[in-house]
Amino acid sequence: MQIYKIAQIITSLSPAALVIGIVFGLLLYKKIGVMHKSIVVYLCLMLCTDIAGRILGASGNNLIILPIYSLIELAFFVYFYNKYFFAKPNTFLIGLGVAGAVYIVTEMLLYFVFNALNVKQFQPYCKVIDNFIIIIMALFFFQQKISNFKELGWGNFRLNTILLIFFTLTTIIFLPFNFLINGTSEVKFYFWMFNSVTIVFFYIFLTVEIWKNSRVLI
Repeated sequence: MQIYKIAQIITSLSPAALVIGIVFGLLLYKKIGVMHKSIVVYLCLMLCTDIAGRILGASGNNLIILPIYSLIELAFFVYFYNKYFFAKPNTFLIGLGVAGAVYIVTEMLLYFVFNALNVKQFQPYCKVIDNFIIIIMALFFFQQKISNFKELGWGNFRLNTILLIFFTLTTIIFLPFNFLINGTSEVKFYFWMFNSVTIVFFYIFLTVEIWKNSRVLI
């Protein structure tokens, strides 16, 4: 089987993992805590952007989905961390999130509205900015908890660690984005497969976290 066929199959696992996570989340919705209900909302948002990307990809260019995806993801995790992980909302990190959102919207306008940048040389930093801000929040969470030793359990540590690892890995993938979409070498398919596998395992982890939380609250 050719490498691009394998990449397509692996990429198709992402919406499947999302659907499974959403179904689990909805079935267990009354049994899980408010934080895990937010994770179900995140999975729904990711499924919507995934479907939109596939529809646009089938009919033409779906590159605009990436900044939209990045903006939604950034907004969600700025809310998520300040609501559930931090002792109190952090003004600096909220401001950083707003600045990141402004940059993403600006990049989207320059590429797709004003046509000020060449889409054929598409090198979006929106996902890198999105990931970078989430990584900073994940590191801040560790710093906060290590400083006061008030964390009552390892659940949030585990979730935060996975978020840190996931967004660090995807940052590495998206830095050479222009090469990945325009390169002719088969190497780019290995990058996409790695990215797709990482995303699938991330969604599976979130699904398992939802299930575990439902068991704790029974």
